[in-house]
Amino acid sequence: MEALAAPKLTFKRENGIYRELEWNKDLITVGRDRENDLIIDHPQVSRRHAQFLRDDSGFAIRDLKSTNGTLLNGEIIQGMRELHHQDKVTIADALITFQDPQETLRGPLAAEVLRAIREELRIDSPTKTVFICGQPLNPPLTLKEFQLLDLLYQRKGQVVSKAEIAKLVWDYDVFDFNAIDALVYRLRHRIEPGPNKNKPRYLLTQRGFGYKLVTNPENNAEQKNS
Repeated sequence: MEALAAPKLTFKRENGIYRELEWNKDLITVGRDRENDLIIDHPQVSRRHAQFLRDDSGFAIRDLKSTNGTLLNGEIIQGMRELHHQDKVTIADALITFQDPQETLRGPLAAEVLRAIREELRIDSPTKTVFICGQPLNPPLTLKEFQLLDLLYQRKGQVVSKAEIAKLVWDYDVFDFNAIDALVYRLRHRIEPGPNKNKPRYLLTQRGFGYKLVTNPENNAEQKNS
């Protein structure tokens, strides 16, 4: 007999951090303290901020009298509130979405979930793992390759100048930009699919300005044609 899929919490930060947490125990703690199950290192997050709870009656979120509060679907809560499929919990700059697999079978996915699924290139910063079309990149990137990709991922869709790359990846104010071109070349050969290395799909050159990362090329093409 096939086991039922566990519910999940998807976790997104404004800096691009994304992870999925399987809800496989009765209590999941959230806060700034390192002992929490879900750590949000943000100054507006309390050390022990909130709890996700589950029992035979269902799922719930509880605010632990945090300083700046917990929002459920945009509304600040006090104490404990019941959770339903696709409910969104906001804590500081973190958006946590509850996904119940039993409910997912009964209707279409929300638009923002579909966008997340369609993101072809994704980075899990805590584990330094790069995913291409859902598959982890193997072997892993070198340190400088990952630092460059992580910088571009944090600003995905935005152009990052070579001067910024030199300062943030190498910490140099004056730099030989040829080394950046060489690093971009090596990174493209790791992340771009087969024939696209010379016509990149993800890591694009904005001639005269710098580079930008596109994690969902289909959306980028739609925007250009609109």
